[in-house]
Amino acid sequence: MISVIVPTLGTKPEQLRRLFESLDHQTYQDFEVIIVSQDNHDYITLALNDVTFKYNHITIDRKGLSLARNIGIQHANGSILTFSDDDCWYNKDSFELVSSYFERNSNTDVACFQIYDPLSQSYYKQYDQNEQKQVSMRKILKKSSIEIFIATRRIPAELIHFDENFGLGAVYPSGEENIFLFDLAKNGQTISYSPDIVVNHEKPEMQTRLNLRTFVGKGPMFKRMYNTPAAIILFVLFFAKKYNHLDKPLRYFTNGFAEIFKYKKEPNS
Repeated sequence: MISVIVPTLGTKPEQLRRLFESLDHQTYQDFEVIIVSQDNHDYITLALNDVTFKYNHITIDRKGLSLARNIGIQHANGSILTFSDDDCWYNKDSFELVSSYFERNSNTDVACFQIYDPLSQSYYKQYDQNEQKQVSMRKILKKSSIEIFIATRRIPAELIHFDENFGLGAVYPSGEENIFLFDLAKNGQTISYSPDIVVNHEKPEMQTRLNLRTFVGKGPMFKRMYNTPAAIILFVLFFAKKYNHLDKPLRYFTNGFAEIFKYKKEPNS
């Protein structure tokens, strides 16, 4: 069974219905959906009245993407786990493709796939064309949550957990999936990549994806994954790479650099 965790604030009704419709039309039907709503609970309950797939609707009174995912993980029953956004959607054969991949690659702990935007007819990011049995640490930094599928039976339960300091609604609004994969790789889990499209998502503009808060959070993300000296080096390299996309480069750099030293890494991280 595939467990699909969907955190939502219920503020994107049209996109949420699009997601539900795509789930209803899956050719592979052995899946469950865990919806974790953080607001507008009644609307989401109403939207779920029209679906045919198996679901569990959990309501919480706190906001935070990683928090909601962690709560959803506790209720997941599948041998494969994935994390959906409420504004993405799937092709009819997406779950069939994922299930088949894990059947052919029984030693894989985590499989990453591709995201595509059918509306603009473009890929969400630049992807490699060849399959990879083990994704490098560098390429882990380029993965997004919705392209990740996890073989839960092969991974200790305590490792299937997001750092709640990172992700939308947290102190640092991005990087949670990169930390998640980094922790798994650090503990010896196999993370593979298959050049197949399994999920659709509208591709945002770079300026939308890289605002001040998101940029500033990159330094703490690097520190959480490595240490302070490594975080400084990686942050400077990241700044140089994204310089032309920043409207106020000096402000972005000084704020982000200072945040590296403000962030206190938890002892067990």
